Amino acid sequence: MLPRICIKFKLKYVASAVLALLTLEYFGAFTHMFEADFEQTFSYPLEGDILSYVYQLRHGQRPAVEPINGYNYSYITDCQHKCREDDRMIAPRLVFIVKSAMEHFDRRVAIRKSWGWEKRFSDVKIRTVFVLGRPAVPNRRLQSLIDLEYANYRDIVQGDFVDAYFNNTIKTMMGFRWAVSYCPRAKFYMFADDDFYVSSKNLLKYVRNPVNYPEYLEETDEALRKLARRLSQTTVNNSSSSDKSVEEPVSSTNGTNLQQHRRKKRQILNMDMELPSDVKLFSGFVFRSAPHRHRSSKWYVSLDEYPWHMWPTYVTAGAFLVSHEALFEMYYVSMYTKHFRFDDIYLGIVALKAGIEPLHSEEFYFHKAPFLGPQSYKYVLATHGYDSPEELVKIWNEVRAAGYA
Repeated sequence: MLPRICIKFKLKYVASAVLALLTLEYFGAFTHMFEADFEQTFSYPLEGDILSYVYQLRHGQRPAVEPINGYNYSYITDCQHKCREDDRMIAPRLVFIVKSAMEHFDRRVAIRKSWGWEKRFSDVKIRTVFVLGRPAVPNRRLQSLIDLEYANYRDIVQGDFVDAYFNNTIKTMMGFRWAVSYCPRAKFYMFADDDFYVSSKNLLKYVRNPVNYPEYLEETDEALRKLARRLSQTTVNNSSSSDKSVEEPVSSTNGTNLQQHRRKKRQILNMDMELPSDVKLFSGFVFRSAPHRHRSSKWYVSLDEYPWHMWPTYVTAGAFLVSHEALFEMYYVSMYTKHFRFDDIYLGIVALKAGIEPLHSEEFYFHKAPFLGPQSYKYVLATHGYDSPEELVKIWNEVRAAGYA
């Protein structure tokens, strides 16, 4: 009798131990033990003198090594007219490339009415396109609605790939390819998902001095307040002088002071520098994190797919800004970078290979920035969480009326 009880206890403990081990394995406890050190061993195909191959490609030469990756999906609609006027290529200051799902018609309408409005500024050229894929199962009705939308707005860039979450890298790189092919002279490109609020006005300020944004604007505001106080004092002094006798000689000092104040004001307003044309700016909300090894995660990654313990530094793909030179360099480097299904990680790998360090800004919000009135969005560049088209238009109009969008 006793041996049977012992056997049952042993089986119970063995079963518990096996269950515990399976649970630990499911949540990646053992996987972490076999991860490679990122800093010491990271090496992602293709290896070699990538930048030399890129230089050759960009200058019309035959590269020493042929590209391994092209994202050569055809376009159903390509919007090649978007950056042309009078049959000539133009150079927009800012191009919005919005990653959108096919069925999100209302979101696209809201963006056209708000931050994607191309005529927001009379003196700044802005262009907006929406990048879409196609359904996994043919849907004639949906496609006919997309065709009608394109006919009405002429801003749909539709690629012949399945529009699915794990094809976001394809969608993003089709956006890069479109920019290189059909809008190659733009100064800056802003990529954003269709559930984002964006301030085009703040972006235009940001690209003048991204490292010191928004502090440089606060310093400018304070300097202007001091100048206003001085001008006010000058006005008081002038009024006092006018009460003196006409026989008293008139000094030219006051006129000189006014000219100096005007020059000072122009200098203050020009504190926001212009970035050089060859700057490689890749900016947004920057992360440094580890891969998810627990199998229950939507973002689970096996060791076979990615063996290292950390991701490269990356920018969340929901909203990011790239300069002309950064976009071109990253696009051509992507041709020598093996595909990865997470778009933000893929761009992080590409940027690492290109030698471009992502620039973090707290004004790109990974989560939804609390709206406590227009003042709370004074410096916000982009914020996630606007899947309601009505809310987006309402908030954007309020912020715009306050002068911040």
